[in-house]
Amino acid sequence: MNEPRPADRKETGPIAWMARNAIAANLLMILLVGGGIWTALTIQKEVFPQFELDIVQVSVVYPGAAPSEVEEGILLPVEEAVPGVQGINEVTSTASEGSGTVEIELVAGSDRMKAFQDIDQAVSRIRTFPDDIEEPEVRLQARQRSVMEIGLHGEVDIWTLRKLAERLRDRLLNVEAITQVEIGGVPEYVTHVEIPLQRLREYGLTLGEIARVIEHSSEDVSAGAIETHSGEILLRMKERKQWAEEFGDIAVVTSET
Repeated sequence: MNEPRPADRKETGPIAWMARNAIAANLLMILLVGGGIWTALTIQKEVFPQFELDIVQVSVVYPGAAPSEVEEGILLPVEEAVPGVQGINEVTSTASEGSGTVEIELVAGSDRMKAFQDIDQAVSRIRTFPDDIEEPEVRLQARQRSVMEIGLHGEVDIWTLRKLAERLRDRLLNVEAITQVEIGGVPEYVTHVEIPLQRLREYGLTLGEIARVIEHSSEDVSAGAIETHSGEILLRMKERKQWAEEFGDIAVVTSET
């Protein structure tokens, strides 16, 4: 036979407390369920969460330079100029033919705009850059969110599709709510210089010679500097060609008259 439980003995624990206080337990359950429903309805939900990519990129174009020349003349001076800036986590450099890029990763939580301005000033103070480089570009990278993609297709050539895409891009940019539109999946514009073989023989020229003439006639040339009361002013002749008509005006052969 089981012995009867003493009348004065009480069970302890959360289950026993809820059994003795049914009203309080029900109110607690309603509070938790209501709080969960309210949180589910009001919490911010994003397919692509927004975040900031804290990287400052320094890009310099050095026409005609080999990667080793880019490293010695551009990357090393930049790497030596930026370590004094507060908030830098890592510096990564990439040298390629004719250009160099330095990516500076900032410490998470640091003042990104102040670090960007300090790096820009540090690069502008470099005086050991080669004379033939273009103006260094310092920019703070920002990750853009892709919202929509529009595909164009049809039985036409790729350049016709590109022109239609450019017209569509311009119309979309006129919409106040749209801030950026990019065109992708199409080739970039390329200028071809074609010379008949008979014309080359007539003037005793080779394609290599013409290529060198075009290269030398399409470069920005440094013209020195002028010292003023407010500081040093750098002079530069902008001769870089961009369009076919500009390349067509280059004189390959000249003669005295």
